[in-house]
Amino acid sequence: MTRLALQVALILAVAAPAPAQDDAKTILRHDSFVAFVADAGENVRIAVESTQRGPTYGTPMRVSVINSESDTVLKRTVPLNTAETITYTPTVSGLQVARMETGWNLGTIEVLDRPWALVAWQRVPVNICGHMRPQHFFVPEYLEEVRLSLSASVTGEGALVRVLDPEGNVVFEEEGDFDSEKQITIPAPPETRGKAWSVTLSRPEGNMALDDVQLYLGRGLPPYLAERPEWLDEFVSAEEYQPDVIEQTIKITDGGSIPRGESVTHTWVMAELPEGKVYALRLAGTDVDYVNEVPASLNGGDRFYIPMTGNAVTTVFTLVIDRDQLVVGENRLTLEQNPAGGSNTVGVKDIELLIGERIRDFRGW
Repeated sequence: MTRLALQVALILAVAAPAPAQDDAKTILRHDSFVAFVADAGENVRIAVESTQRGPTYGTPMRVSVINSESDTVLKRTVPLNTAETITYTPTVSGLQVARMETGWNLGTIEVLDRPWALVAWQRVPVNICGHMRPQHFFVPEYLEEVRLSLSASVTGEGALVRVLDPEGNVVFEEEGDFDSEKQITIPAPPETRGKAWSVTLSRPEGNMALDDVQLYLGRGLPPYLAERPEWLDEFVSAEEYQPDVIEQTIKITDGGSIPRGESVTHTWVMAELPEGKVYALRLAGTDVDYVNEVPASLNGGDRFYIPMTGNAVTTVFTLVIDRDQLVVGENRLTLEQNPAGGSNTVGVKDIELLIGERIRDFRGW
């Protein structure tokens, strides 16, 4: 798995190049990130164009490249109303990320000689201003629903958004001003998973403009938007996007509520601990309001914490653990409610131990 610590987790690998589309390019504003893979010593051509939005915005475009070791290895200033192709030659192989900063002006960016993808997740949303080419995203096999978020917070600006399944069927369509963030949730039937879906943004009817529309992909979706669906095949090769391979499920407890300041201990017996396997706890947490509200420990070992769910919300988590945290014989899982945050009770229930070849870990967002 390839990962770049750029304050965001980005995963990408090479697929076969395809010619650029003929229609107008995607117009971006503010900060934009595109990801690509390159080998050390080969030339990469990054085409950018800067467009001044108005006479009051005089800041030129800035382009930088962060390499696979998280080092900023190229910085370039592009004057307003200028198109430029930047040649970049990496000294290390792997995932690289190009960052385009336009401020309140506009810009376009694409990598000319290899697959590339816009990064579109909660911390790094895509900011569209005027036009977006149809974009494809990958829905993993294990994901039962697709979530996207959209907003256009300026009055008089909005979008017509459509989401299409792998067969090209429109499964969501809405036109509006999206003055508050819209959370789009769409069921993903089994036959549509493990495939590329697509999303389009176009100008809405009436007097609204497709301007300053912010888009990102929701939890569980690889955070990539690609103009070619075939590019996604290699984008999602990391194990975290593959289905679980679980060989054994051991029910620990139905669980329940933990009152303020109290703790509970659940026990179960292990006859053996197979080597070379992945171990994980799967559980449902309810009303976990702060990061250290529910400390947990296995067999008296180091503490870890049940992730937050939010007020009165139930969420299922899978937490990968080390085999060494378990013992042959009786095992103990202790859960506490930390009263420091002011809550009165939490719920931790349906706790299972999973053993298998591949188990996806909860990663936060």
